[in-house]
Amino acid sequence: MMNVAITDHVAFVAFWLGFSRWVTILMQLPLFDNTAVPNIVKVLASFVIAWAFHPLVSPALTAEVRAVGIEHLWALTAVHVGCGLVIGFFVKSFMALFASAGTIITQQIGFASVSYFDPTQAQQTGPFEKLIQWTMVVLILTSGALIPMFKGVTESFYTVNSLNLDKMTQSHAFFGEVFKGIFTAAIMLAAPLLFANILMNLVFGIVARTIPQMNVLMVSFVVNIGVGLLLFIAISQEFFQVSFDIYVERLGQWFQFFAR
Repeated sequence: MMNVAITDHVAFVAFWLGFSRWVTILMQLPLFDNTAVPNIVKVLASFVIAWAFHPLVSPALTAEVRAVGIEHLWALTAVHVGCGLVIGFFVKSFMALFASAGTIITQQIGFASVSYFDPTQAQQTGPFEKLIQWTMVVLILTSGALIPMFKGVTESFYTVNSLNLDKMTQSHAFFGEVFKGIFTAAIMLAAPLLFANILMNLVFGIVARTIPQMNVLMVSFVVNIGVGLLLFIAISQEFFQVSFDIYVERLGQWFQFFAR
């Protein structure tokens, strides 16, 4: 029978704190928040990533454990879990930007009534939301844009911990600007469809006055869908390029905030 004993309690607690932050961050990312992914896979993937990055964050975690004390293990865990939840939510909000743009486009084209229950996300969703979200996930994964995120998380172990939590009390202005920018970006991405819909409504308003016997409502419903789909196909390349640039820009702001 083999006995397992911990010889270096400080190193063990330091790794546990790193794991507790990584797992709360990764659980909120687009791939890991999918209910189709088993929890054991999420935990094991978080463990592997925490193990891989531990040599980079070990000095900060060890210094924190020695300063606060091992006897305050659960307080330290609560701090790192809280930091992980905030950081993960912040990164996830960038992806919500594209889902919001997809919702606006769905409504403007005329697919507002077309939605289905997605069992993998356990929520109602529309066609354009899923299309845009998963296209952006593929672009991010294949372009190396996750590197700044991992770099920012690694740096956060040095800049956001129990020894300098006072920094978070001064961040409300930064978070306000970022989330305001996310809202503005979602409107900007959907702007071509918004203006096209306004123009078509104006044209159909004129047609309704000049040809009152025409059923403008039925015609406009079909034309809105057709023109909207054609317009989205025409601007799709530029749409996703601008979306990717916005993601990189917001992620850069996030990285600068946690690195300073």
